[in-house]
Amino acid sequence: MNSWNRLALCCLLSGTGFAPLTTALAQAPAAAAAAAPAPPAGPPRAPDMTPRLARAADRVAAIDAQASRIEDYDALRNLQHIYGYYYDEALWDQIVDLFADDATLEVGLHGVYAGKSSIQRYFLGLTGGKVGLVRGQLNNQLQLSPVITLSPDGMRAQARWRVFIQDGEFNKGANWGAAVYENEYVKQDGHWKIARLHLYMRFYAPYESGWTRTTAVLNERYGKSTAKADRPPSVRYATWPERFTAPMHFGADSSDRYRLAPENAARAPAPPENAPRTAAALEAQVRALELKLRRLHAVDEVENLESAYGYYADMSMQDATSALFAENATLEILGRGVFLGRDRVYEYMRRLGAPTDGRLFTHMQLQPVITISPDGNSASIRARLFEMFGVKGTQAQWAEGVYENRFVLDQGVWKYITLNGYQTFYTNYEQGWGKHSVPLMTYFPGYPPDLPHSIEYEPYPAVFVPPFHYRNPVSGR
Repeated sequence: MNSWNRLALCCLLSGTGFAPLTTALAQAPAAAAAAAPAPPAGPPRAPDMTPRLARAADRVAAIDAQASRIEDYDALRNLQHIYGYYYDEALWDQIVDLFADDATLEVGLHGVYAGKSSIQRYFLGLTGGKVGLVRGQLNNQLQLSPVITLSPDGMRAQARWRVFIQDGEFNKGANWGAAVYENEYVKQDGHWKIARLHLYMRFYAPYESGWTRTTAVLNERYGKSTAKADRPPSVRYATWPERFTAPMHFGADSSDRYRLAPENAARAPAPPENAPRTAAALEAQVRALELKLRRLHAVDEVENLESAYGYYADMSMQDATSALFAENATLEILGRGVFLGRDRVYEYMRRLGAPTDGRLFTHMQLQPVITISPDGNSASIRARLFEMFGVKGTQAQWAEGVYENRFVLDQGVWKYITLNGYQTFYTNYEQGWGKHSVPLMTYFPGYPPDLPHSIEYEPYPAVFVPPFHYRNPVSGR
């Protein structure tokens, strides 16, 4: 309401009539002109948001740096687990690709091999100059229990690992083994590589007599190559049964530092000259960071799902197991054929038997290699099955195999879309894998699969390499 109308309304409401109103109207222009504020010089100036946008962009960059350290941890874990799977199959060409050009390798007390060509000679010297296993060979190297520490700049890392060894030659002998890695890694051209591999041997004992009767001479058999080392071992030490603690790269106050970047370790990239940061650019950074964090979170969720499957299988919990599968999932285990859909998965699980007293069915899910899709909506995992099966007073078995599974986000929940379990060996406890191996399972009586198994293979003592869902993380082969 302008000053003329406001003045007229005031006169009307005061009951003074039209005469005073006429006088008031005659005087109003002058009064209004005197009372009115001076017109603004121009539109108000927008505040300078550049400093605030810069601070927000720096904060986004700092959070992204923390996320990148977790991403590096996952990549390092995958790298060492992949090393183990390649070692299982004596895929030495793939293993050598995982090393930096100036890397060193030291296994037990067999000396130091320096450089990739020397490291290649070492591995080929384990298998008579050939890549791959031959029929009757078993070479399992379980990579377990990582402690990973990243350098402040995120370009180097150290890690301690436990290796559990099951190897042997069918009808000749088998061995247990245990050792500890203290390794170093370097990030080059965006890829993590092994810079220094040092395996400290604990014991390497025949299956039948076990580790309680091993000796230093027996322990030294492990990892002995026909290729000559470049220099003597860097550490002289005694193996089991003598006591020796392999040096630890970490202390009690630093074992979890891989998740923490140093304070103010990251700042946003400087904008082009004379180009201020914009809200739109900042929003794009936030969206990219949200996707990165979602993919990192998916790694943990997928590993949890795979582990939950193992715990449910331990106790033959068919209802809980089948709930982990999407409606259109498929299941294929041990050559029994392919089962289509969650209902068929449930019926398959029922035929494994109900939980009873005196029955052991331990399904350990170990050594995961997890790959999340770029959009964060699907995932794959390679995991190792280490199984102990038994019926009290009747039988006991060891088993080992490999899963290659795929997952999807189903209404915000991760579920199996494909579970595929490949058998390496089933063997009875008394004879072990050196003398006994069970053929692939056959179809359940009266319960045929929907499709025959997708890959024809024989388990140990035959040689079969389960397909990898991933390429070599360094070479891309």
